[in-house]
Amino acid sequence: MAFTTPEQAKEAIKKWLTENHHSVNEIKDENVAFHLEIDYPLGSQKRQRILQPKDYPGLIVLLNGVAIAPEHVEKLKKMPEDERNEFYGEIRNDLLFQTNSYDINMDEEGIAKQIQFSYEFYFDAPLTKTKLYEGLLLNHRSLLYIVTKFNDEFGIPAMPVAAKDTTVGTA
Repeated sequence: MAFTTPEQAKEAIKKWLTENHHSVNEIKDENVAFHLEIDYPLGSQKRQRILQPKDYPGLIVLLNGVAIAPEHVEKLKKMPEDERNEFYGEIRNDLLFQTNSYDINMDEEGIAKQIQFSYEFYFDAPLTKTKLYEGLLLNHRSLLYIVTKFNDEFGIPAMPVAAKDTTVGTA
């Protein structure tokens, strides 16, 4: 089916996500035609966002990201600058030919604080459930790559313990 409006795209996407038993929350955002937050992978505490920016008709953007663990940030700070730049370069080279995009948010000292992934597509070509899930999976795999890369380099950080019935983290 061809979609010509953001509302049609939103309804189809919500239907597909609901059919697959995802938790779907609508986020109020004046800059987009729609903004959904979902659990991906299914039933996990990890979240991805699906939005349609008003300034770009027909564009669908899938987003997720990960904050760098405080222990990893401290180890990045202690690395010589050339080693740190080499580490970032490996990440850039590994992600260069992926069909999704990434953004490494760094502080003024060049220390990575967060990495965000985005997968963009237009619904002028067929918007399909397959295309949606392809993007969600690619973003998730990219997130797993970053977690693994940092854990391999710096060790597995201590995870905070949540009180009963609370959620820790978003990525």
